[in-house]
Amino acid sequence: MLHIDRPVKESAREAFQLCTSTKVSKRQKDLLSGFGEPIAQAADAFDSACQASVLHTLDRTQFAPNPPDEAGTDALIDLYDRRLRSKEYPGRPLYDRIRNAPGKCPLCGVGRIKQVDHHLPKAHYPFLAVAPDNLIPICADCNFLKHDRFPTTGGEQSLHPYYDDIEDHLWLRAKLLVSSAPESDAWRVMYYVDQHPSWSDDLAGRVRFHFEVFELGTLYETQCADELVTVGTAMDEVFLAGGEVDVQAELTSWMHIRSKPRQNNWMAALYRALAENPWYCNGGFRAVAAG
Repeated sequence: MLHIDRPVKESAREAFQLCTSTKVSKRQKDLLSGFGEPIAQAADAFDSACQASVLHTLDRTQFAPNPPDEAGTDALIDLYDRRLRSKEYPGRPLYDRIRNAPGKCPLCGVGRIKQVDHHLPKAHYPFLAVAPDNLIPICADCNFLKHDRFPTTGGEQSLHPYYDDIEDHLWLRAKLLVSSAPESDAWRVMYYVDQHPSWSDDLAGRVRFHFEVFELGTLYETQCADELVTVGTAMDEVFLAGGEVDVQAELTSWMHIRSKPRQNNWMAALYRALAENPWYCNGGFRAVAAG
């Protein structure tokens, strides 16, 4: 859910030319010779659809050889598998610049970037197999969860880190849920999407879809387990000195610190939720820290 700058400057046409610049057999050259212009056109259509958030309206037949050509499609997919990702071909530096984008995985904000994936899967949109705008840095977990999914409705569009920027809006929230039921957990932290007032319903639906597809609620809840032990221990001393009011003020201060430079991260949301919970600030932190 992080916005990042496009890691490379090459166009889809340039990436295609780079991948086919050396070690191309006559058969491959014959198969690929007519695809330069369709690839450029497909990349332009993809760019326009991303800017308008209408990827679901794209006609997939325009992103593959037409009439259907299995050999040509396989050759296009092979451009990525062997000629961009493989270390033996000149496209590898472009792949590395995308994979080595700084920071955490832009789809979850937690995982370490280890791979490059297609926003629209190459199996269904082979003309976008090496289009840089369709290639995003990603962690292994998000890549697994993404599969070969592509949107068929407006609400099935996950966020694209090059095009979608919602970081100026506070939308990630957490809530500390406390239960007195004997056969349930005494407490748990629940993360959720809180629609920003400036968002359209379409954008809110896309954010929620992204949140669910990549299982961010579960991911963030898992991340905060150790943090709750640490903060609970620290708040004990604060509580003894100034009670509930001081604990709330301390947690609010930590929330502001964790909000820099990105306000929508799981730690900032956690501290905001804890500061807003009277039970927690009035000694509940001890029970939470104890598990």
